Amino acid sequence: MKGFPNQVADLGKLAKAMRCVVQLSDRGEQARDDGVLGPALVRAGVAGTGHTPIPVERYLREQLRKNPSNQSFRTTARGLRELFRLLGFIDDSGDAVVLTDLGRQAADFADMPMTADQTDFWRRAIRDMTHVGPDDTASHPYQVLLRLVARKPGITRAKCALALEARDDSPEELDRIVALADLDEEDIWAQIGVTKPNWDNAKKVLPKFAEQLRDVIRTGHSFVIADAPGRADVGPAETPSRFRGKVPAVAVPRAPRTSRTVTPDTIGEAGTLEGFDEAEAPPAVDPVAAAAAIRTRRDRLRRHNLLVKKLATRLATAGARLYELPFDVLGIIGETGILGEIKTLDGTPEDERDRVRESLSQLLYYEAFLIGPVAGEASICKVACFESRVTPAHSEWLNRQGIAVVWQEGDGFAGDALATEVLGRFLGELR
Repeated sequence: MKGFPNQVADLGKLAKAMRCVVQLSDRGEQARDDGVLGPALVRAGVAGTGHTPIPVERYLREQLRKNPSNQSFRTTARGLRELFRLLGFIDDSGDAVVLTDLGRQAADFADMPMTADQTDFWRRAIRDMTHVGPDDTASHPYQVLLRLVARKPGITRAKCALALEARDDSPEELDRIVALADLDEEDIWAQIGVTKPNWDNAKKVLPKFAEQLRDVIRTGHSFVIADAPGRADVGPAETPSRFRGKVPAVAVPRAPRTSRTVTPDTIGEAGTLEGFDEAEAPPAVDPVAAAAAIRTRRDRLRRHNLLVKKLATRLATAGARLYELPFDVLGIIGETGILGEIKTLDGTPEDERDRVRESLSQLLYYEAFLIGPVAGEASICKVACFESRVTPAHSEWLNRQGIAVVWQEGDGFAGDALATEVLGRFLGELR
């Protein structure tokens, strides 16, 4: 099981902790030093002063009399740096902590109310969080958690720890941890070789994130997936009405109630610059650069929406019912769901890499909200649709996660072998 920092799960406190890192770095102090960051976290109210709270300065004096290995604020500082590294807020691989724009943005939310913009920021950061294990396998733990909850509605908070057992994001790994979730906890520990304290630590943070982001609904110690990302207020995911009271041989894809039913003509009209992932946000300092960045984003948004409409038209021709929000397009044909994320490209290797990673994280994340709470596994074809062809290495990497790759070609689409296999019966040009 992959280790995961368990010191702080409250998003408001994480923003304050990140502000501590930013302030120390901007003052030229060493945020990589646990003996420097730790006291700053205590003074900011991120780390506490013990089971029986005492004045902060008194607590710090008492801690500093101890051997460094016994100073509890050091453990908090070390764990938060690890979490911020996973979130992409910092790079502390060198002699000093290097801040990213994402990290500074998180710090700006310190002591601010949890608005929709802040929640959206945290959802994206946590959704995209990548964890590399000791064997160099990489997974997105939060996405694995949601897919696990979707497959096992009513799963206990403790068994949510299995999200950190997945080596990667592949369907095979998901099947493996879903099967483990059917065992008693003691049997799980024995099978995966984890101690009870490590297990208890593993269950602390990710479920708390999911609750705060309103991606799950908790009843007692049990969790079910929300109807859509951030829509716990709407209630849990529902089984389509034609299957209620029945147990079909396979689960069926379902559009969240908060999704919008669309046609090829009306799809792709809801996108805004604020919610658009495919280009960097405009710089705040240089007005000329900001204006150029906004023009670039608007052009990409226009091309993106045209490509969404093009794919939606082909799916509608094949008989699909169409939905959008929060995903680009969901086409449901019979008991098959075709979940598509559309990506424009600027022609650079760096942009292609970012868009490929983005499509992976979004498709795996949104998939969790399409599976109704019934037995079996839904037939969902995950499709990354690009403006032009990506490299074979990127196609193969997405294929390993169960994602088919298609790209715009002339008036239609072309695709890789997996796309031909899963979409050929719907998009004739792929056969």
